[in-house]
Amino acid sequence: MMEENQRLAVWVLWYVFQGKNIDQALLLAEKELTLREVNLGAVKDYTYGVLRYGWQLKFIVKKLCKKYPSQLIENLLLIALYQLLYTNDDAFTIVSQAVNTAAKLDHIALKGFVNAVLRTFLREKDRFIQVAQQNEEARYNHPQWWINKIKHQYPLIWEDILKEAQQRAPFTLRVNTRQCSVEEYVKKLNEAHIDVVWVNNEAIILATPCSVDKLPGFDLGMVSIQDASAQLSLNYIDLFSQARVLDACAAPGGKTCHLLEHGQSIELLALDKSEDRLQRIRDNIKRLKLSTPRLSIKGVDARDINSWWDGVQFDRILLDAPCTGSGVVRRHPDIKWLRRESDISQLVAEQEALLNNLWPLLKPQGKLVYVTCSIFKEETSEQIQKFLKKHTDAKQLNSGSEQESFIKPDSFHDGFYYAVCQKN
Repeated sequence: MMEENQRLAVWVLWYVFQGKNIDQALLLAEKELTLREVNLGAVKDYTYGVLRYGWQLKFIVKKLCKKYPSQLIENLLLIALYQLLYTNDDAFTIVSQAVNTAAKLDHIALKGFVNAVLRTFLREKDRFIQVAQQNEEARYNHPQWWINKIKHQYPLIWEDILKEAQQRAPFTLRVNTRQCSVEEYVKKLNEAHIDVVWVNNEAIILATPCSVDKLPGFDLGMVSIQDASAQLSLNYIDLFSQARVLDACAAPGGKTCHLLEHGQSIELLALDKSEDRLQRIRDNIKRLKLSTPRLSIKGVDARDINSWWDGVQFDRILLDAPCTGSGVVRRHPDIKWLRRESDISQLVAEQEALLNNLWPLLKPQGKLVYVTCSIFKEETSEQIQKFLKKHTDAKQLNSGSEQESFIKPDSFHDGFYYAVCQKN
């Protein structure tokens, strides 16, 4: 089975390096191949592992190969090196299976090449690792422009941020307290022999990730998967009974559902310009049993006010703005490969347009919560400072220190930014 896992992962990586995200790449790769038996968990582990540590692995491949291999064979070597460095799989088995996989990739003549490269690495493993440590991209597994930006913007903690981004993301749940209490759900997990390592408010982190079908009551709507940082939106938005609320960029709906779990009497309008992604909101609302007659979901661009606004102002606006995703790369390591520095200015312009267009829709004394899963300051504190200078009737309520707005990536949290702006 390992050969088939490696072969599928090779093609998934091929599509990612062509510009597809992991989910798109997996679908395309499965269509590309005729597979026998495959362990998708292993395929994802290989794929995510290479994307997480890819700069180190690519650096080593370049040192190992006098003549650089084709993309498919390079991908195979990256996968095998990831297995040799970061898994407990038997080294002999990894090399043997990689050699066989080379043949299945229609590179029978390269079986000897793959065998020689991997055995050379095993003989001189420590030397290759040490050499790679001297290269910044290989040490921190980010593109150089990204490293430089984090160094400049966070001079005291830049290394912590980059190192944390290389770790596996915690598997975090959000308990639907309309279904059961946090204490009751922790008890259900204990009864199912699922270990819990952290509980805070409604967030629960499991010691080991598991499939949703193993989670007690998942299909009954007792729990959702959502990072602890994303769950904080509820704290910032300050809901109250009968509030009229806009969720301006709602898909895939984690924050939308969290609002409904705690705001049974609110009037909620959820927008997203991706009609396909809106179906995920509807599916989650159905699973969590959150349907309400005061909920409306529309597939529109929130910036195009004339296409959807009825002229009645909102008490609360949640703007989970499109962003680079630089705070969640440990959860989505393909972002490091797909994002370009030039993307930032385009996203900043979209965020600015959303802020400026939505602000007039907020009632006096109302609150707009701006949130991104980015840690780049162009999209966070600098964006909000521009907004406050332009809108003199706006006041940031959580502006006592940067730490009150910026959530640093750590063992329990993804990197997020929140700004609460109240209209005078």
